[in-house]
Amino acid sequence: MNINELRDELSFVDDEMLKLFIRHLQLTQLIGREKAAEGKSLYDRKAEEELLEKVVANSPQDMQSYTLELFRNVMNLSNEHFKDNK
Repeated sequence: MNINELRDELSFVDDEMLKLFIRHLQLTQLIGREKAAEGKSLYDRKAEEELLEKVVANSPQDMQSYTLELFRNVMNLSNEHFKDNK
């Protein structure tokens, strides 16, 4: 692949990541509303830890710290989005 093909593929991946992130925010918003309606706690430490363990385990070893940071950031942003848009 040449540099232009690589850039095109990266652009495609970025577009897909954006779509998935938006969908993630939408789903966490719906889940948060359901939990609130049921009187459940919005924060689930066990579920968060399980997710982080899973994504680290499924990442190449040299990328695990980056994957962990990415998912922690996504979860934090999802929580902020929920609080801002109850």
